[in-house]
Amino acid sequence: MNRREMFMLPAVALVAQQGFAQAAPVSQSSSERPAQHVSHKVLLKYSLPKAISKVPKTEAKTAKYLNSLNTLLGLTPSQQQQATTMFTAAVTGRATIRSNMKAARQGLTTAIMNNDSAGINQASMAPGSRTAQLTAAGANANAAFYQILTTDQKNRLSMTEFKS
Repeated sequence: MNRREMFMLPAVALVAQQGFAQAAPVSQSSSERPAQHVSHKVLLKYSLPKAISKVPKTEAKTAKYLNSLNTLLGLTPSQQQQATTMFTAAVTGRATIRSNMKAARQGLTTAIMNNDSAGINQASMAPGSRTAQLTAAGANANAAFYQILTTDQKNRLSMTEFKS
């Protein structure tokens, strides 16, 4: 590809994009719009094994996460309140575990600086234990949330219609 073609290709793409945008169909009126659609990617995101032990890290992220879950599952106001309580408690518990994690890492650093091999062996297990506690806190919060869901919501969350 020569230099001239390299400069013309983006221009052609831009013109084509504008042409397709003008040819887009007219949107439906608000009364004719279909029900809110949740994409396959969103369903996949919330059903992955990694998502099972994760909870939002801050209050703002908790609100955003619950808004996404509400869009995905159509939570009732009671379910929204219970979920807010569960995830807020998990965020608080995880903050305590994270401060313990920081202390464990500082203990490991001290043992390294002192060349204390017995202390290193003991202190190196603490961060792993704290990581396990973080995972358990997230998993417990998600397990409690899963219990308040209806059968239809559980099916939607587990993506039974997308699994082969």
